[in-house]
Amino acid sequence: MNRVFAWLPALPIGLLVLLPTLGAAQTPLSLADAERRALEQGEEVALVREQIAQAEDEITQVRAGAFPEVSANVAYTRSIRSIFDGLAAVPAEPGNGIGGNGNGEADPDNPFANLPFGRPNTWVAGVRITQPLYAAGRVGIGLDIADRVRETLRLELEETEAEVRLQVREAYFQAVFSALLVEIAAEAYQLADEQLRQVRGFREQGVASELDELTARVERDNLEPQVVEARNGARLARLNLLRLVQLPADTDVALTTPLEAELAGVDDEVLRAALESRARIQAARTLVRIEEDQVRLARSGYRPTVGAFLDLGWQAFPATVVPASGGVWNEDWNAGFQVSIPIFNGFRTRAEIGSARSGVRQAELQVSQLVEGLRLELESGLSELESALSQVEARRGTVEEARRVVELAELRFAAGSGTALELSNTRLLLQQSRINEAEALLRYVSTIARLERASGGSLPLVRDRIQGYN
Repeated sequence: MNRVFAWLPALPIGLLVLLPTLGAAQTPLSLADAERRALEQGEEVALVREQIAQAEDEITQVRAGAFPEVSANVAYTRSIRSIFDGLAAVPAEPGNGIGGNGNGEADPDNPFANLPFGRPNTWVAGVRITQPLYAAGRVGIGLDIADRVRETLRLELEETEAEVRLQVREAYFQAVFSALLVEIAAEAYQLADEQLRQVRGFREQGVASELDELTARVERDNLEPQVVEARNGARLARLNLLRLVQLPADTDVALTTPLEAELAGVDDEVLRAALESRARIQAARTLVRIEEDQVRLARSGYRPTVGAFLDLGWQAFPATVVPASGGVWNEDWNAGFQVSIPIFNGFRTRAEIGSARSGVRQAELQVSQLVEGLRLELESGLSELESALSQVEARRGTVEEARRVVELAELRFAAGSGTALELSNTRLLLQQSRINEAEALLRYVSTIARLERASGGSLPLVRDRIQGYN
């Protein structure tokens, strides 16, 4: 084992960067898989789905106001002392009209024989049925509001899914870009290390000077912090992606969707038309209708309400606590209806109507502000796309030119007509050109992702332009 680690210090740092990923198997993760995991397991989407389930329960509660309500009750009372105790103690004599008929039985001529006065045990059972006949339209208005709340939550779910998809895409692109920076930095360090070895060989042959060797060494050592910084940035970008896709932070994933995209413009008019039907705008307009329903609900305070009821009651007065089988239950059944007419409530209804109308005006203003803001965001994205396209095309040409310059500098250096400093400068230019190209491509794919988000996801811009999307 010691022999294995003995040669690690001699390895270039570019290979050391890759060593941690060679031992364990990586979990492949494409951009489409990342989006799917975030939508299926993300807390943001789950929260909106729970709100939708809660809204369904609230709709059931509102709908219950239109159905009859049935309730039953049973009560038992034990009389300990009563003002009728003295009356009950009078001997039961024939014709006294109090206790009985002389034989200890209830006197049929006594009209109070079966009344609850002075009875030690009293059982009361009842069933009450109520049915609203006219509720001034409150139930219907409540159902309309509940249906619109459900629609608003559905649109909010659509917007939340689009937002989560955008966050995942930007995090995925950033993670791929950061990994590419690590690759570029490691490659630059490896080339600088090779150049240092070449300069040492030239110095041994008497072709290069000590200054050339020191220059090559300084250049290589200056690249080492860039490699470390690139690795740290890649680690943070990957952690952010793992957080969004609900994977453990220690998961070793292989990002399989490269940062490669087809360069193409978009149809501005189609995007502007899609913006007008975006779920967020539709939800805001639905909120306006909900506020209008609140005005209708407040106006119902001026109208009367009508309801019907049916009470079915039974009473028993047994000599023991538990009524005997076949005992007598006295029936007490009633039915009727009631009308409630609002006459004066201290101008509360008028104030509720005014408050509801103010809510309508506020909701309409919020819709106008929202539409203006989204239109401005779209126009900014279109301008950003045009700039990103021109930058990608220009920087791709710069990378090719920088590669050719490096080839010529290497030929000159190998022939002894070029200096190490000249070769180092050309390789530095190539490294910066590759970074600039990657940054321009990252800006382009991020812009088309935001433009797709601006359209509400109705235009699949990312899927059609990202090579290897799925």
